[in-house]
Amino acid sequence: MDQIEKSVFLKLFNRNGYVLDFSTNDFDIFTLESVGIALCQKYQRSKGASLTAFAHNSSESQVIKLFTDLLKYYELHFLEKYDKDSEEFQRLYTKCKLIIEKYQGNELTVFIPSVKCIDREYIKKLSDRAMNDVNNGNYDSAITKSRTLLEEVFCYVIEKKGETPSESGDIGKLYNQVKQLYNMHQNKDIDKRINGLLSGLEKILSSIAEMRNKNSDSHGIGAKRIDIDEHHARLFVNSAMTMSDFVLAVGNKKVDT
Repeated sequence: MDQIEKSVFLKLFNRNGYVLDFSTNDFDIFTLESVGIALCQKYQRSKGASLTAFAHNSSESQVIKLFTDLLKYYELHFLEKYDKDSEEFQRLYTKCKLIIEKYQGNELTVFIPSVKCIDREYIKKLSDRAMNDVNNGNYDSAITKSRTLLEEVFCYVIEKKGETPSESGDIGKLYNQVKQLYNMHQNKDIDKRINGLLSGLEKILSSIAEMRNKNSDSHGIGAKRIDIDEHHARLFVNSAMTMSDFVLAVGNKKVDT
């Protein structure tokens, strides 16, 4: 990948020193899982500058791997929400897709540290990171991780059915897709207390999604920002972990039977 091609990706991802809607901590987690390097921690620069340094100093296979993962994130979480009305970013996105397809068509060997498998251990690890943020007073980051955990579990069980997750980045739409695929609608023949729990889970999901939009560190929220206390942040992290564990169990049960 030459410098001109790299510059197209950097123009799409680097937003005046920010990278899409990532916080610094979450960007490091993302890049660590993608290419095995926490970029901001390594380069000690802003997210955008760290991404640029990585692009100019890393192997072609690593750069393509990270750009591919960032492009997938962009499609799922950023495009419809922020860039759908921007002709400039739509053009950049199309160019990035063509560049990635070109290298994939050439069967370039891409560096992949490991295939991500969502399991209970993964849920516990990400939840532990979120709770560590709570312990350090980083409540916004903890909420972002709670939302990310739910999204990843939803996408995982959707893909286990051979389906493509909704590209809108709307966590409610993802959950509705899970419900449809796994027939999780409330059943009148099930104990009403179980149906009550399922209804409660949907309220948890709605609250987490709303809190992330108004209180997380993933993007600017201006006057809508609200403050939360430590016990509220703990409730959100534990609720996201519980719901993620439940949805994962439903997905695994359907596959095993």
